[in-house]
Amino acid sequence: MAEALLGIVIENLGSFVREEIASFLGVGELTQRLSGNLTAIRAVLKDAEKKQITNDLVRNWLQKLGDAAYVLDDILDECSITSKAHGGNKCITSFHPMKILARRNIGKRMKEVAKRIDDIAEERIKFGFQLVGVTEEQQRGDDEWRQTISTVTEPKVYGRDKDKEQIVEFLLNASDSEELSVCSIVGVGGQGKTTLAQMVFNDERVKTHFDLKIWVCVSDDFSLLKILESIIENTIGKNLDLLSLESRKKKVQDILQNKRYLLVLDDVWSEDQEKWNKLKSLLQLGKKGASILVTTRLEIVASIMGTKVHPLAQLSDDDIWSLFKQHAFGANREGRADLVEIGQKLVRKCVGSPLAAKVLGSLLRFKSDEHQWISVVESEFWNLADDNHVMSALRLSYFNLKLSLRPCFTFCAVFPKDFEMDKEELIKLWMANGLVISRGNLQMEHVGNEVWNELYQRSFFQEVESDLVGNITFKMHDLVHDLAQSIMGEECVSCDVSKLTNLPIRVHHISLCDNKSKDDYMIPFQKVDSLRTFLEYTRPCKNLDAFLSSTPLRALCISSYQLSSLKNLIHLRYLVLYGSDITTLPASFCKLQKLQTLKLLSCYFLSSFPKQFTKLQDLRHLIIKSCPSLKSTPFKIGELTSLQTLNYFIVGLETGFGLAELHNLQLGGKLYIKGLENVSIEEDARKANLIGKKDLNRLYLSWDHSKVSGVHAERVLEALEPHSGLKHIGVDGYMGTQFPRWMRNTSILRGLVSIILYDCKNCRQLPPFGKLPCLDILYVSGMRDIKYIDDDLYEPATEKAFTSLKKLTLKGLPNLERVLEVEGVEMLPQLLNLDIRNVPKLTLPPLASVKSLFAKGGNEELLKSIVNNSNLKSLSISEFSKLIELPGTFEFGTLSALESLTIHCCNEIESLSEHLLQGLRSLRTLAIHECGRFKSLSDGMRHLTCLETLEIYNCPQLVFPHNMNSLTSLRRLVLSDCNENILDGIEGIPSLQSLSLYYFPSLTSLPDCLGAITSLQTLHIQGFPKLSSLPDNFQQLQNLQKLRICGCPKLEKRCKRGIGEDWHKIAHIPDLPSFEETTKPTICDNILSAWKKQFWDRMVERSHFDWMVENEHREIDV
Repeated sequence: MAEALLGIVIENLGSFVREEIASFLGVGELTQRLSGNLTAIRAVLKDAEKKQITNDLVRNWLQKLGDAAYVLDDILDECSITSKAHGGNKCITSFHPMKILARRNIGKRMKEVAKRIDDIAEERIKFGFQLVGVTEEQQRGDDEWRQTISTVTEPKVYGRDKDKEQIVEFLLNASDSEELSVCSIVGVGGQGKTTLAQMVFNDERVKTHFDLKIWVCVSDDFSLLKILESIIENTIGKNLDLLSLESRKKKVQDILQNKRYLLVLDDVWSEDQEKWNKLKSLLQLGKKGASILVTTRLEIVASIMGTKVHPLAQLSDDDIWSLFKQHAFGANREGRADLVEIGQKLVRKCVGSPLAAKVLGSLLRFKSDEHQWISVVESEFWNLADDNHVMSALRLSYFNLKLSLRPCFTFCAVFPKDFEMDKEELIKLWMANGLVISRGNLQMEHVGNEVWNELYQRSFFQEVESDLVGNITFKMHDLVHDLAQSIMGEECVSCDVSKLTNLPIRVHHISLCDNKSKDDYMIPFQKVDSLRTFLEYTRPCKNLDAFLSSTPLRALCISSYQLSSLKNLIHLRYLVLYGSDITTLPASFCKLQKLQTLKLLSCYFLSSFPKQFTKLQDLRHLIIKSCPSLKSTPFKIGELTSLQTLNYFIVGLETGFGLAELHNLQLGGKLYIKGLENVSIEEDARKANLIGKKDLNRLYLSWDHSKVSGVHAERVLEALEPHSGLKHIGVDGYMGTQFPRWMRNTSILRGLVSIILYDCKNCRQLPPFGKLPCLDILYVSGMRDIKYIDDDLYEPATEKAFTSLKKLTLKGLPNLERVLEVEGVEMLPQLLNLDIRNVPKLTLPPLASVKSLFAKGGNEELLKSIVNNSNLKSLSISEFSKLIELPGTFEFGTLSALESLTIHCCNEIESLSEHLLQGLRSLRTLAIHECGRFKSLSDGMRHLTCLETLEIYNCPQLVFPHNMNSLTSLRRLVLSDCNENILDGIEGIPSLQSLSLYYFPSLTSLPDCLGAITSLQTLHIQGFPKLSSLPDNFQQLQNLQKLRICGCPKLEKRCKRGIGEDWHKIAHIPDLPSFEETTKPTICDNILSAWKKQFWDRMVERSHFDWMVENEHREIDV
C-alpha cells in the first residue's frame, strides 16, 4: 500500500502549499520538509518492497512508513474538506475561537506526524536501499493487457480427464447405495482440486443424474450454521436470515427431502469428526444416490469424511508445459525457440502445479526479451525458506506488478476466502481508498478497469462470470488470498463481530462476514490509527455507531448505522446503506463533500432526499434499488456534474425535477426513467439528451397510462431517442398507437439483447424486431390491437426471423394471430423458453428447440402445435376451459423427455389416459391444481417409474387408482382441498418420505394405512378442524423426523407435550411443534401489523415492470 499512499500524500502536500492552506495553518516549512522526505523515501520504495521479504527490519520500517502516511493523509484530507466548506476563504473563520483551536490542533498533529516521518527518513539510510525510479512509464511495458475482452472464460483444463471420469463414474454408480455417498479429492494447494470438482459438477451426465446440485465454499471455518445458510442461499436464490441452527436445519431438510442431490464442499480444513457427523446426519434424507463431493488438502480430513478418497497427482511436465504455453504465448501459438527453452526450465520449477504454471505464464506473456525470462528463472524468490514453489511463483508474479497495482491486489485481502467479489464494486472501493486515480483523459473508473484487467490477465483472479447485463463477479484462489493476506498483515481483517473487541491498532480495512453470536457486542472505544474501510456483510450489528463515527472512514457498507452520526464521517467516499428503516436522509448527510458512491438498497420506507443534496459535488455514482416509497429523486440533480451512474430518475412536475436535469450528465450503465406522464412538452424530453449518453447500455421508460394522452406520449418517446449502442430497452405504460421512428430503425437497435414492452395498450404495430441479430429475450404484454409481432417484409427463401431469440414471453394480447405476417419464413430456431398467457388467437408452427413452455388461456390448436415436441422438459398449462385431454395423448412418445407437468384450472379435463402416461417415462413432477372435474389418474400411473413429486390441489372428484404402490420413486405427496376418499389411495406407496395434507374440513380421523407408511420422514397436517386423534398405529412411523400440525384444534390439544392423550404416539419424533396457545396481540402489535400491511399492500401494487427492471439479470436469465 505504501507507494500508492505516498503518491497521494505527496500530491496532496503540493495542493496544501499551492492553495496556501499550509501558510494559513502556520506549517509552511513543515510541509516542505515533509514533501522532501517522502519524495526521497518514495524513490527507494521498489527496492525496499523487495528486501522486506527476507528482512524483517525492512518490513517493520515499511509498516511504520505506511502507518504514518495514513495519519498524514487523514490530516491533509481534513484540511481540504474544511477549506472547501468555506469556499477557500480562510479569512471568514480566521478569528473564530473554535477555528483558532482547530488550527492549533491541526498544526500540533502535523508536527507529530512530521517527527515520525523524519525518523523514518533517517532510518532508511542504514538499509542502503538502491535508488529506483517508479514512474509509470518505466513500468508500463506492453499495453496489450489494457484491451477489454467481451467474454471471460477459464483456460482449457489439461491432464484431468481421467480423474474426472473416475469421479463421475463413482457418483453415477452411487445411485445403488442407500447410504449418503462421499468422495474426497485430496491434493496440495494449487493442484487443481476445485477445477476438477467444477469439471465434475458441470458434466452433462451429472446434470442429468442429479435433481439438485449445490456448491458450498467451506474454507477455514467449518461452521454448521454457515454451511446450512449456503445450501439455502444456493438453492432458493436468497438469504432467508434464519438465525438459529434449528431453523436452518429445518429449511435444509425441506430442500433436500426426496431429492437425489450432489453437494460439493470445496476447500475443507476441519479435522473435527463431531462437526462432520452432525452435518452428515442432517443430510441423510435425500433419496437413494445422494452424494457429497469434498475437496481438501488434508488426508486426515478425507479419511474422516469420505467413503472414497481420490488423491490428486501432480500434472505431468507435458500437461504443465501445455498450460504454461497457453498463458505465456497465447492459444494455438508457438513461442520463440530461445524463450521456449527458458520456459521449459520454469515448468520444472512448477512441480506439477497448474496454478504456478498459469501464474508464471501470465507473468511472462507480455515480456519478450530473453533477459526478462532469465531473471524470472534465476529469481531469489525460488530460494525463500518459508515458501514452497507454488507460493514462490505467486510471490514472484506479485513483485513483477507495477507498484501502483500492488495495493489494488492486496486490498482484496479485506474479503474472506472464497468470497464472490463484484468487479464494479471493487473498483469503487479502490477509488474510495485512493488506490486508483484519474490519469490524463482517463477517468478513475477506466483506470480501475485497466487495473482489474491486468490482475485478471496475470491470473490473480479466477472463476470469472458475466451475466447478460454485463455484471462481472469473480473469486481469488485461496493461495492467492494467502499471498495478499501475508503482505497486508494486520492492515486487513475479515472477521466475526466478536473479534472487534480485540482489533490490532494498525488495522485499516475490516469486513464483517459472519455474525455467529446472537448477542450484540459493546464495541470498545479502542484506539485505531486510521480505519479506512468497514464492510458489514452479515446481519446488522448494534453498538457500532460510536466506534465508527470517530474514524476517518473512506468506505462504509452497513445497515444498522444511526444516520445522525454520518456527519462525522467527513472523509467518506463510498457509502452503502441497506435494509434501513429511514424515511429520508438527514440534512447533515450533505456535509459528506468527498462522497463518490452512494448506494441505497432495500430502504423500503425512504421517500425523499434532502434539499441540499447537490452539495455532494464529488458524487459519481447514485444507485437506488428496492426503495418503493421514493416519491422523487434529488432536487436539481443536474448540478451534480460528476455523476456517471444514476440508475433511477423520477420525473416531477416542479422545477428542478424535470428531464432537463439529465442534459449535461454523462451517465452510463442503467437508467430507469419513471413518471414520464409529467413531461409537459416534447422539448423537455429532448433536453434529457439520451442520444448523447454513449455509455448507457440499459434504458427503461415508464408512464402512468391513466394520466397521459397517446399523442403526447408519442412525441415524448420520439424525443427520447438513445444512442445506437443500447443493449437492453424496456417501455411501460406507453399510450401511443405506434412506436417512434428510431425504434423502427434496425440500425439503431441492431445491438439490442433484450426488449420489454409492457402494457402499451394502444399500440397497433411493433417494430421489426425479428431482424435484430443479437436479440435474446423479447417480452410483450398488454397490447389489445397487435396482430403480428413483426409485420415487416421477409423473403422466405433467404431470410430468417428472430435467429438468436432464446426466451419469448407473450401476455395479454387478445388479437395476436401470428409471430410474423409473412408466412413460410423460418423463425425462432434457438428458442428455449416460451411463455404464452391469454393470447387466444395465436397460432405457431412446431418449435422443436423449445424446452420449457408455460401456456395460459389460449387455444387447443396452439397448445398441440407446441407440445408436439420430443425435446420439451417442462410444461405448465393453465385455464384452457375447453381442453378435454392433454395434447400428445394420441402420439406415443411425443412427451418422452418431459420432466415436469403442471395442469391448472382446466375444468373439462377428467383424466390422464393410460396412453399418455405410458409415454411420460421421464416425468419427475406432476401437479394438478383446481381442476373441478378431474376424476382419475388411470391405471397408467404404473408407467411413471421416475415420478418423485405429486401435487393435487382442489380436485374434489379425484380418487387415486388402486396401483399407487407401483410408484417406486415417489418421495413427496401433497394433497389439498380434495375428496376425503383420496386418502385411502396412499396405502402402499413404497418410498414416500414427505406427506402434506391440507384442508380436509369434514374429516374426523386419518386412515390406518398412514401408520403403515414406515418410510415417511416428514408429515404436515393442516386445516382439519374436526380431526380428534391420530391412528393407533402412528407409533410405527419410526423414521418420522418432522411433524407439523396446524389449524387442527382438537388434535393439537391431544398432542400436547407430556400431557396430551396422543402424546405417546408422537414422543419419538425429533422435530415437533410446540402447540403453545397464542397470546392476544397488544395495541402496539395491532398498530405495527396494520402499518406493515399498508406497506406490503403498496409493494404488491408495484407493477411487474418495476420488478423486472430491478431484477433484470434474473428476469432475462435464459
